[in-house]
Amino acid sequence: MATQKTAQDYREERKARLAKSAKQNSKKSHRLNTNGSGVNQKTKNIVTLCICVAAALAIAIVACINLGVFDRLKTIKTVDGKGYSATEYEYYYKSSHFYYYNMSQQYDQYYGQGYGAMYTGFDPSKLPEEQEYVGDDFKLEDGTTPTWKQYLEHMALTNMRRSIVLADMAKDANYKISEAEANEAKEMLASLRQNIKDNAEQNNGQVVSLGKYLRANYGRGMSEALFKKIIDRETLANSYYEELLEKTGNGYAEDKLEAEYKKDPAAYNSVDFRVFTIAPETPAADENATAEQTQAAQTKAAEDAKKKANEMFGKITDEASFKALAAQYATDTQKEGTDFKEDAATLTSYARKDTLGGLPESAVNWLFADTTKAGAKKLIDENGTYYLLMMVKPQYKDETNVVDVRHILYQFDEQAEDAAKDKAEKKASAEAALKKIQESKDQLATFLDICAEESADTGSNQNGGLYQHVGKGQYVKSFEEWALDPSRKEGDLGIVETEYGYHVMYFEKAYNKPLWKVTIADKLADTEVTETLDKAYESGRYAVANGDKNATLKKLNTKIYDELKAAYYASATATTTAAAAQ
Repeated sequence: MATQKTAQDYREERKARLAKSAKQNSKKSHRLNTNGSGVNQKTKNIVTLCICVAAALAIAIVACINLGVFDRLKTIKTVDGKGYSATEYEYYYKSSHFYYYNMSQQYDQYYGQGYGAMYTGFDPSKLPEEQEYVGDDFKLEDGTTPTWKQYLEHMALTNMRRSIVLADMAKDANYKISEAEANEAKEMLASLRQNIKDNAEQNNGQVVSLGKYLRANYGRGMSEALFKKIIDRETLANSYYEELLEKTGNGYAEDKLEAEYKKDPAAYNSVDFRVFTIAPETPAADENATAEQTQAAQTKAAEDAKKKANEMFGKITDEASFKALAAQYATDTQKEGTDFKEDAATLTSYARKDTLGGLPESAVNWLFADTTKAGAKKLIDENGTYYLLMMVKPQYKDETNVVDVRHILYQFDEQAEDAAKDKAEKKASAEAALKKIQESKDQLATFLDICAEESADTGSNQNGGLYQHVGKGQYVKSFEEWALDPSRKEGDLGIVETEYGYHVMYFEKAYNKPLWKVTIADKLADTEVTETLDKAYESGRYAVANGDKNATLKKLNTKIYDELKAAYYASATATTTAAAAQ
């Protein structure tokens, strides 16, 4: 059985507001395709909604679809007789694809080719059918690894079913969404319509209708009415899900949280430690060098690194000596932008297991071992790179209260010829954004708009710049100090400068409880709500006839996938075809 998405994932998604994030994704893509492929190459960055990106149980579908014509009057029917259109299924399929495709491309754009695949697992330059899905939330029935094509089909079913079940549960509970939430679909359509008009020059001045735009991107059966119906249901489903999580998570007594903590303290504890790395410094390549000479240089560099690491390790007696030795043994490259006489150069505070992904597993295990005491030191060889560690403060419960904040990043350009000019420009942009937000009637809505359009933080710009559960030791000093200022109130705004750029800040929420309690409450609530949903999925009300191997469903999947291939993977398809012909 696949796992449910976490509480934090859904909170981030809904708070970003579907309407506001859609505005950014549609801004550059309102040129209607005229080549018959369904989606123009320039419509890749279209609206992506805050859909569920983890898996639940797959639903089985029986559909009657005539030769792949996505008619919204043709329905996918469940046992209880309710019908859901094939176009709705197509919407979820394409939304899942757009989400991963766009996110991966954004990482490539900001950080360089290949980073998208590294961070998302999805490579936009390859056909989904030729890529393995490496996540642990979905496996095929025989236990084998699915392709991305199979995962997208799975997610289309999963997301549609989850939306239907949660929306029905909300109605059964007589749950009411807020007025702002009720207007999300209407605002989204209005934003799309306006953006199509604003970007008419991309289509030789022709202003296409919203209906044509929706059909071009989501299939011939899509209409404004159906689009609104889907968004209304998504809004209700996500809002109710968050309500379930909040209500459940806030209901746990202190003794229950403490009991859960005691099961695995290391999972929630923090440590303070010092770390310094020594790696081989291979000389610049000499094009005239022989293979033997190159190998000899690499061998010597490895031996020198090992010698330096052991030499420094043997001299470490306390924190002061660790700091002094790090400054002594640091290479010129390591010293660039870092003052090794400062604590921050080697000291890591309030570190938890889930924040130490940059260290070898053996280092993390040592740091969180019950036997590792203050003052203990450790030298770890990880494939020729040496990690020198010293424990400063062994495992402890961090009782610092956590907060939620949002930010818009105006990132410094490391390649700028005139760094001072670039910095001044980024500061001016941040100040202009802050002024616009302060002067607006709805400051949060304006913040979300600007964040989606201008923030350089690809990890948060599509969820409103939201960072949840911010505590000590997670972010750079100035960012953290602003966020954790005890006088901070909801809606506070400001600008923070860090080594990365200028951040326009928005204070979202104070929890008045430490991270370990919030984490445990979220974990327990997520498990409890997941079990509630599983029972709903398994009930007769949501049982589906014939299973998910229906031939017409396969035909529908093929039709949708062929459209995506034509629009997004022409070069990849050509490469595959050429290789097969050889």
